[in-house]
Amino acid sequence: MFKKLIILALVSLVAAGAMAGVPDGALQSTSKFPVMKDDAGISSATGLLDCSGAIEIALDNVYYGTNVGAPNNVDYYSCSTWLESGGEVVYHLFLAEPAMWEASIVGNGCDLDLAVLDSCDEDLGCLIVADSGVVTNVPVSGDFYFVVDGYSGAACNFNFTINSVTPPEPVDFCALVDQGTGNFFTGTTCNGQNLLGSLDCAAYTHAGLEYYYEIFMPSGSSFTATVTNTADGALWLLDACAEPFTCLAYADDTLTGGAEVLSYTNNSGSDIWVYLGVDSWGTDSCGDFTMDFYSTTGAVANEAASMGAVKALFR
Repeated sequence: MFKKLIILALVSLVAAGAMAGVPDGALQSTSKFPVMKDDAGISSATGLLDCSGAIEIALDNVYYGTNVGAPNNVDYYSCSTWLESGGEVVYHLFLAEPAMWEASIVGNGCDLDLAVLDSCDEDLGCLIVADSGVVTNVPVSGDFYFVVDGYSGAACNFNFTINSVTPPEPVDFCALVDQGTGNFFTGTTCNGQNLLGSLDCAAYTHAGLEYYYEIFMPSGSSFTATVTNTADGALWLLDACAEPFTCLAYADDTLTGGAEVLSYTNNSGSDIWVYLGVDSWGTDSCGDFTMDFYSTTGAVANEAASMGAVKALFR
């Protein structure tokens, strides 16, 4: 269906960044949410993070450290409700020019988390807190503080890796859409490609293979697509088949074998084309799927026939 449907419209976010060069939604966790951790609340204390001993780092390196015996100045970050009562190890990265990167931590026998901030303030600077890693969707620049912290007091040795990511080339999959129509479809994503890693409307990164549909929607029409996938499926709806894209809707509410349901109404006042992608979570994951397509006022789904010459894309 719509999963990786096609690169994200995050490219358009580059121009809308904050002072530190980090657009909203530019960072996403590499773990599938929800990670099973207790929500412990949010502390009212702020500005306690100590970055005076921050370790300066550069892209494309692995750093070995430990938070055993490290100071515990911060228990909560404003962009997370997890209790981070272990010691903190702080790394600092400055990017003068926009770049994309992926950062990850591996704890040696304990549950460590990674907080990413654009200033040394667990309240004002918090961008994301992740269980294992964070990836950018668009090039970002400025100051970044990576804080390795211990969930619920955890402490152990760890590896912290930060690698640069090559920005994806623009993608145009318009020619892949056939004119076959219907209300019930069967297919597989296993003949597809992984064109999209993440979208600004999603909470985490997808790395499965995709299959695409084009949908014509007269003004005022609506549709509901119900997709059951043998993989851990997801659905995306985009407003174009070539960059830049805007994510109109997203669904990933079940696990492997579950039905994903996505609905959309065209309230634009004019006739439009939209693009539904069937995707799945997990690196190079894929599966067989069925789709029930119910529409009102003339919305019509066209099946994507081939993956042809689509270029690999991450955004």
